[in-house]
Amino acid sequence: MSIKKNNNRMSTEKELAKLMGEIKKQGLETTDEINDFLKNIQGQSLHDLPERTDKKGRSQDLVYEAYEQSISKGKKLVKQALELDPNNSDAYNYLASIETSIDKAIMQYEKAIKAGEKTLGKKFFKEEKGYFWGMLETRPYMRAKAGLADCLYAKKEVDKAIEIYEEMLKLNPNDNQGIRYLLSTLLLSKDDLTKFELFIKNGEDEDCAVWNYNNALYSFKKLGRTVKTGKILMDAYKSNEFVIDYMLGMKKMPDEQPQYIGRGDENEAVSYVNGSWTIWDKTEGAFDWLYEFKLNRLKMN
Repeated sequence: MSIKKNNNRMSTEKELAKLMGEIKKQGLETTDEINDFLKNIQGQSLHDLPERTDKKGRSQDLVYEAYEQSISKGKKLVKQALELDPNNSDAYNYLASIETSIDKAIMQYEKAIKAGEKTLGKKFFKEEKGYFWGMLETRPYMRAKAGLADCLYAKKEVDKAIEIYEEMLKLNPNDNQGIRYLLSTLLLSKDDLTKFELFIKNGEDEDCAVWNYNNALYSFKKLGRTVKTGKILMDAYKSNEFVIDYMLGMKKMPDEQPQYIGRGDENEAVSYVNGSWTIWDKTEGAFDWLYEFKLNRLKMN
C-alpha cells in the first residue's frame, strides 16, 4: 500500500491511539468512568490530547508521523522509532511500503510479522483470535500480513497469498481490511474452483463489484455463454456499469489506484479491474463475452 493512501488512515488511528493511551494513563476501567471522561472532552479535538510518553507509544507515534513526511524524513523518524522499540511492526511496514523491490519489501514485511508475534505473544493470539483489528495493538501485525500477501500475489505465489488471507480472516472474521474481496479473486484464479464455491456461499449478502463480477466470471467458467450467465452478468453490470468499460479498455485506467471507493462508482470499477483483469484475460472467451454484452447494451440505448 502506498504512503499516500495510508496518510488519512494513520492520522485517524494516531488520534484514537492517543485517546486510548489517555484512558489507560488515567486508570479508567469501568464504562461509567470512560463515558464521563469522553463527556468531559466532548467538543475538543483528539489532536489536542497529550502526546504519549512511554517508549512503545512514542515509537508508534513516530511511525504515524513518518507517513505524513517525505521519504527521507520518514526514514529518519522510523529509525528513531526502532531505537525506542525494536519490535515496532509498523516501522518495518513503513520501510516495506517505500521499497521498489518486491523481494526487499517481503523481507521487511516478514520482519514486521515476527516483531508483531513477539510483541503480542502466543497467549494473546490464542485468547484474542477472532477479535483482531478491533484492538489497536493488533493492527500493525495485520497490516504486515496483508502487505506480505500482496507481495506474494504480485510474485504469482498465489497459494501462499491465499494461505495468509485465510489466516487473517480467522483472526478477524469481521474483516475490517476487506481481505475477503482479495481472497475471492485469488480463489477464482485457481483451476480448481471448489474453494471459491464454498467461499462465495458465505457472502450471499455481499453486493459490490468484486463479488458480483467475480460471480459472473465464475459462472462463465463453469457454464460458458448461457442465458443464466447472461443474467448474472447483467446483475453485475447493474451494480457497476463502469467495470466493463475499463475492462475492455474503452475507458483509460488512471495512473494511481483510487484512495476512496464507493459502491457503483468509477473508483470501485478501477479498483476491481486493477485486481482482476489478469484473471479475466486468462479465461478464454471472457473478453469476447463482455464485448458482446456491451455491444448489445449500446444497441439498446
